[in-house]
Amino acid sequence: MPSKDSLGKGLGAMFPDLLDDLNDKPRFMICGIEELSPNRFQARKEFGGKEHKELVSSIKKNGIIQPIVVRKSDAGYEIIVGERRWRAAQEAGLRDVPVVIREAEDREMAEISIIENLQREELNPIEEAEAYQTLINNFSLSQEEISSRVGKDRSTIANSVRLLKLPSEVKDALIKKTISAGHARALLSLSTTEEQAQILGAIRKKGLSVRETERIIKNMMNFPPEKKKLQKDKYIIDLEKELSSRLMTAIKIRQSKKVGTIEIKFSSLEELSRLVNFIMKAEDK
Repeated sequence: MPSKDSLGKGLGAMFPDLLDDLNDKPRFMICGIEELSPNRFQARKEFGGKEHKELVSSIKKNGIIQPIVVRKSDAGYEIIVGERRWRAAQEAGLRDVPVVIREAEDREMAEISIIENLQREELNPIEEAEAYQTLINNFSLSQEEISSRVGKDRSTIANSVRLLKLPSEVKDALIKKTISAGHARALLSLSTTEEQAQILGAIRKKGLSVRETERIIKNMMNFPPEKKKLQKDKYIIDLEKELSSRLMTAIKIRQSKKVGTIEIKFSSLEELSRLVNFIMKAEDK
């Protein structure tokens, strides 16, 4: 496992037994490209774009300069480091690639996949969050332990993982870079997906900054929307009118799921006495 002293020094410093002597050519072997399989813990899900095309072009011209690091598997070799090169080599039409074989446990593979991509800044915020969640779920690592391995503050890990609570529409916007991670974290403050979708629409339509988004959300939380009043049943409305006419005063009938009340308005003790006499006489009949 990597020590704290090695943080920020690259994969070679963090995993010396795994990645040492990669330029020692006699230790290379040439492997059929079809014998390799992707890293099952690969944090990166998107392989494409301008950089990928440039890598394909470079491999077509110069081949693969740095070998792919692999470990043995039942069906051949599983990639530890170098999946981008392997995918680009396939597109470039290569049949064989240079590899160096190392031993690695599942947790080491997962950590290396995350660290390599983080150092290259190739993960989008959701991929990064899912990678941390893999270490938590599959290998029972705490956020503090992940922090020491990837060289980031624990609070950064926690805020990243929280992004996975967002609805798919917000996650997609984050992946497509139509909103930033700052926007996404602000949306986490809202309690319902409806509110999050509403503000997401405003961000896209008006090009709101993170600070503007935070201010709008703060105002929403300070002044929540009024609850819609339940529409009264027509029978209740007619009954209010009839009772008001008979008693010659305003009558309000309030009804909920479990209980209800009848309110009789009076403006003086004389009127109260009149209403009581009217009701009592009605009971005597």
